[in-house]
Order: sequence, then structure tokens, then C-alpha cells
Amino acid sequence: MKKLTLIFVLALVFNLSSLVAQTAGEGIDVTHYGIHVWDFDFANHTLQGETFIDFTATANVSTIVLELKSLIVTDVACDFVGVESFNQDGDFLTVNLDEPLLASENVTLDVRYGGSTFSETWGGVEWWGDYVYNLGVGFDSQPHNLGKAWFPCVDNFTDKATYDVYVTVTNDKKAICGGNHIDTFDNGDGTSTWHWNTPQEIATYHISFAIGDYGLWQDVYHGMERDIPIEVYAKPSQMNNVPGTFVHIQEICSTLEQALGPYPFNRIGYVSTGKGCMEHTDNIAFASSIIDGTTTGEEYVAHELSHMWSGNLVTCAEAGDMWLNEGFAQFWGAFYEVGVYGEAHFHNTMSGMVNSAIGWCNNSAHWMPLNNMPLNMTYDSDAIYNRGAVIVNTTMNYMGRENFLAALRQYFEQYAYQTATSELLRDALTQYSGIDMTGFFDTFVFSSGMPHLYAVISKVEPVGNQFEVTLDLRYQHIGDTHIGQNNAYDITFIGSDFQLETRRVAWDGLHADAVVTLDFEPLGVVGDFSNGWLDGKSQKNMMLKTMAQQNFDKFMVKAEKLTDSVFIGVEHHLVGPYDDPLIPNLTMSSKHFWSVNRYDFGEAEVTGMFDYTNSTENDIIHSENDSATLFYRRNASEAWREMVHSLYPGSTWRHGRIVVDDLPSGEYAIAVWDKQALGEKELFAPGNRMQLFPNPATGHVRIAWDEPSDGLIVVFNAEGKEVRRIALNHSDSLELSIGDLAKGWYTVSHCSKDGTLLDNEKLIIK
Repeated sequence: MKKLTLIFVLALVFNLSSLVAQTAGEGIDVTHYGIHVWDFDFANHTLQGETFIDFTATANVSTIVLELKSLIVTDVACDFVGVESFNQDGDFLTVNLDEPLLASENVTLDVRYGGSTFSETWGGVEWWGDYVYNLGVGFDSQPHNLGKAWFPCVDNFTDKATYDVYVTVTNDKKAICGGNHIDTFDNGDGTSTWHWNTPQEIATYHISFAIGDYGLWQDVYHGMERDIPIEVYAKPSQMNNVPGTFVHIQEICSTLEQALGPYPFNRIGYVSTGKGCMEHTDNIAFASSIIDGTTTGEEYVAHELSHMWSGNLVTCAEAGDMWLNEGFAQFWGAFYEVGVYGEAHFHNTMSGMVNSAIGWCNNSAHWMPLNNMPLNMTYDSDAIYNRGAVIVNTTMNYMGRENFLAALRQYFEQYAYQTATSELLRDALTQYSGIDMTGFFDTFVFSSGMPHLYAVISKVEPVGNQFEVTLDLRYQHIGDTHIGQNNAYDITFIGSDFQLETRRVAWDGLHADAVVTLDFEPLGVVGDFSNGWLDGKSQKNMMLKTMAQQNFDKFMVKAEKLTDSVFIGVEHHLVGPYDDPLIPNLTMSSKHFWSVNRYDFGEAEVTGMFDYTNSTENDIIHSENDSATLFYRRNASEAWREMVHSLYPGSTWRHGRIVVDDLPSGEYAIAVWDKQALGEKELFAPGNRMQLFPNPATGHVRIAWDEPSDGLIVVFNAEGKEVRRIALNHSDSLELSIGDLAKGWYTVSHCSKDGTLLDNEKLIIK
């Protein structure tokens, strides 16, 4: 009677609370899975299984919903109350208990099942000849988690648990799983049962099995806190290739531990599989094709191992935040090079990734926040992997490497074996570094598109033995209306003796000025010299040592004459020029412009070429009435003007190449004249603007202006003393010998026949 009364009261309380499980895992917290799988049929792709699910009720529940894909449940039992019924509907297994559970009660559910396994293009249970293994996610499935492809579970990121896995196979095969190998039992019937235990709480998609005829290559990594076994399971035919593929595993482990903290799991394990790579805890599925005895696929060794921190130790709470897993892992798959090949190698790898990500972001179809990815793009290599990696690198540059890594180690410690979001990462980095990351995350993570960060010299004034440099700083957001706050950017000044000095500038909003004091007068400035920021421009530093042409992003450069070498730094800005000259019947590109910095070591003549097309310049080139031209300015203190140029043979109004002889440093932009409005004769109206190439110079300098004229070229030294005077006879250029002049600053004046000053330019002799 008391029992009946208690049941009635419990049922009443339960009904009144209205806390009935409706979705997988609602009302329960799974703490442990005991997974048993056996009877693998390699011909028919079937298996049998039984899983014991230990969970704690977090609410009053009488219905438990789990997930299981393709496999058919034959029986369900519960150790605490009876099972009234169960049914499967698609991927969902609903278990109805004959008595309700109260919150905080601990229960074990026993589910028996079997049948044909699920797989897709990539993911699920993969049968690979005489081998079979699981891949914990599927690229086609939405949601992607596929722990449910081989055992009943709460298949999400947040409900983490510990595991014991028992796999029974014929004695000619091994069963390799995550965690620690506890024992292998010989069943006396030609089969053995392999028992593996994972004591850490991990998500269901991180537990794994791989079955087949595997050999074992072993090593030990002497970690920060303990010795960690290294185990690589591969096909017998591959065993001789393993040492060459994993030749740097020790250095990779050390680099990751130093950056991220002590290794958080049980062993460093890889197993050869037929498809792709997957970060199963302690048992990384590693594509067989990569185990070729070379380091060609070494980035995958590092990428997947780094997931033991980024993804497995701390997992994204939702698929939309997958960059916390895959973006970070892609970054570590490049950063490991610091410890193996050195800083320069890492920067080169990252620079290529930056240019690729910037190109992807410069497409309106790709304007979406990093932290809110739709499911069909969760594993997109450009949207998540590469862009995420570049934003991680940008974060490191913004914070400084040591601050970033120290704060990140605290983040991993704080959320160890849990889940996190972009917001939690932001707050952790802020807390542990003391740097307010709100503005940065608003700009790079929570906004669509990408920012364009820009710094140009607007004024240089000598102050004693130093130079006070005024910078024009601009912010523009490609693909969003967001206006950045707490903007910061690293810019590098270039001196006449090729001094390189990098300074950090910071500002709020769209525009600001900044003043920097230098020990040398800068010839130019390069934003993000090492090309490590997602800053709305692609960038490349080229050293011309031969006369071979080098190409970069619609820009080409070639040395026509060379005694030593030439440095060319080019930035391709993916926004229009900030200062439109507002010339009647002229329209400048609103989509891009270039900054070029040139420095000659010895004497050289360098030709620059700029490509235009009516698809790239679809904002300004629409018909044969639009005549493409090139505008130029040395820096922000000058107005834009038309650059003397020629057109490459075969150029048309639709597409072509603009050629500049002896390319000077400065900014360049494609523009068009309206031929119909101006008439052919008014195009390319000549002027008297003078250009010096190269500048700085040694030995010789070429002086050119826009139209042939009579007159004079006069050169003055820094004290105002005349040191050269050359008469002109209907000339538009001359080559001046300066080898006998001392190093320093000079003024070159272009005068008419009557002595009227037409133009002045500074010349540096080095």
C-alpha cells in the first residue's frame, strides 16, 4: 500500500512538473558507456552490439531518448526500474520506463542491437577490405556526429562521458580503440576480446575502434609531466614507412605541449585507415595514403594530434562554433613548423594561408560570421579550417605570442573535458591576458566578411636627429556594416639603407592619425610585413635576383637590368582607394588598389605590370567607352595622378595589362576615362610631373617626365648647393650619373627654359 501510494505521488509530481524528455539526452547526464561489439561480418557489413549506459537523471523523467543509426535494437533493460516499451523512429531510440526517475538518481540502461552499419561519403562505420573502423563524424549528415553509427548514445558535443570498449574479433586481427589497452582475452573459440578504457570524459564522436591485421610501431615521448607512449598501428606492408612519416613526432609533441600545456590524454596513437583523418582520442584515424615514408603529409600528424587539446579536451558546444576545433587545429598544423623547421618556414606557410583566406572572404557569397556557421559548412575547408586558422594567427599577433599562448593554456585548464563557445574563449583570453578582446572578437569572429586595415605616411618632419612620422590610419569592413573598435595593426617602416622597424598602431573607428618617432627617415611603410593578419589585403615580399618575372595577385614585376637584387613589397588592398581625385569623366576602382615598396641593392631597371578585366573591374568597365588607365601617388601627402604607362600587346577595353617602366614605390589604382564624354584626344593628357628611378639610387638615376620639353634639370645637395645642371633639348627623360656624389638627400628640380620651376623631387643617394 505504501509502495502504491509512493508511486502515485511520484507520478503526480512528475506530471505536474511537465519535465518529460523530448530530445536525445534531455533530462539525463550520461557518465559512462560500456560498449561491447562483436560478430563482424565483412561480407555483409553487419555487427552485433550491447551497450551499458550509466546516467544520472537531471530532472524527473520517465522517457529516455537516445540516438542509434541504422542498427536495430532487439532488447532494452534498466537496472533501477522496468522498461515498459521502446521504439525506434529514424535515428532516435525512445525508451519508456514503467516508473518515473527522480532527479539525481543513477541508472544503467542496457541496450542490445545489431544489423547493417551506416556509412556515407565520409563518415560512419567504414568497411575497408579485411579492415573495419569508425569515423566519428560524417560530412553529409546533419548534425555531423556519428557516435550513433555503432552504439546508442547521446550524440552531441556537450554530454561527455568515460568509456570501456570491448571488441571481439577473430584471432588473426587486432582491435585498436581509444584510451588504455587493459587486456586481451582469448575466448578459446578462435576469437579474442580486446578491452580498452578511456578514463577522461570525452564526446561520443571521439571514441573509436579499428579492426584488422595491424603491426605496431612504438616510441616514448618524455613529456612535461610524464612519459607518454607513442603507438602507430599500420598495415604490415606499411610498417617500413612509419618511421619516415613520423620522423618528427617528438618535436611535434614538444612544440604542442610547450604551447598548449601537458598532454591531456593517455597515449599518442594513430591507426591506418582507408579514408581521411579523424581526431579520435588516443586513436587518430590516419589516412593510409599518408603513411608513405615521407613527411609530405606531416601537417596532418600535427593537425590531428593538436585536436587532443583543441576539440577533444575542450570541445565546441555547438557545430556553428566548429572553428574552435578545426580552425585551431589547422593553425597548430602550421605552427608546429616553428619547432621543427623554424620561424621562417612557419611564416611562409601562414602567409600562403592568409592570402587564400583573404581571397575567400572577398566574395559576397562567403560573408558570414565565423562563430555561427550553418551545418552544411561546418567542415568547409575554406570557411572553417583556413579562415579559422588565419583568425587564430591574427589573434596571436594582436595579443602577442607569449600572452596568447599563456592565456590559451589557462583556457584549456579552465574548460578541460568540457565544452566552450567563442564568447567563453573571448572572456578567458581577456581574463588571463589582461587585454580586452571584445573589440577584436566583434571584428574578426562575430562579424561577416573581414576588416581592411590600412596605414600610410601622410607627413614626415625632422626633429633633431630623428623623424616624426604622421600616419593616416583607416578601417573599413568588407561584407558588414561593423565599425571596429580597439583596432590594432603592426606596420613596418623601410629606411634608405633598408632599415626595417615595426611598430604597433592602435585606433578606434574608421579613421585616425598617429605619430611615430623614428631614428631614420622612412621611404615607405608596409602593413603586416610578415603577412599574418586577416586584414583585407593580400601581401607578398619578393626579392628579385634574376630577370625572371614574378607574379602576385594581378600584379607582375620583372627586372630588365640588374647588378645585384631588388626588393619589391606589394600589398593588394581589396577596397577602393580612400581618396578619390574626383576628376571629371574619370572613375577609380571601388574594389581594389595596390601599394608597392621598392628598394634596390645596386642598379636595376624594374618593369611593373597591372592586370585589369571587365569582370574584376565590373564596377567601372562596362563598355568600349570605358578606357582603362592607371593612377598613382607616392603617399597620402600627394594627390592621385595618371601614371605614364603603356599597354601590353593585345590589351582591349575588356581586359589587358598596364605596363610601367622602372616601377617607383607608391600606390596604384585602376581607373577608367569615359571616352564618349572626353573624346579620344583628351585621354592621357600629359603633364610635367617628374619621376626618379630608382630612388634611393647608387651610380645612376633615371629622371623622366610626362611630355618632351626644353629646359633644365638642376640637382641641389642638402645644404642647397647646386651640384648638377643639365640642359634639355625636347627631352622626356635622361640618365644622370651620380656615382661621384656623397650619400645623402638631394633635391632634383625640373625647370622651364626661362627658369620657372615645374617640379621638385627628393633623391636619396646611398
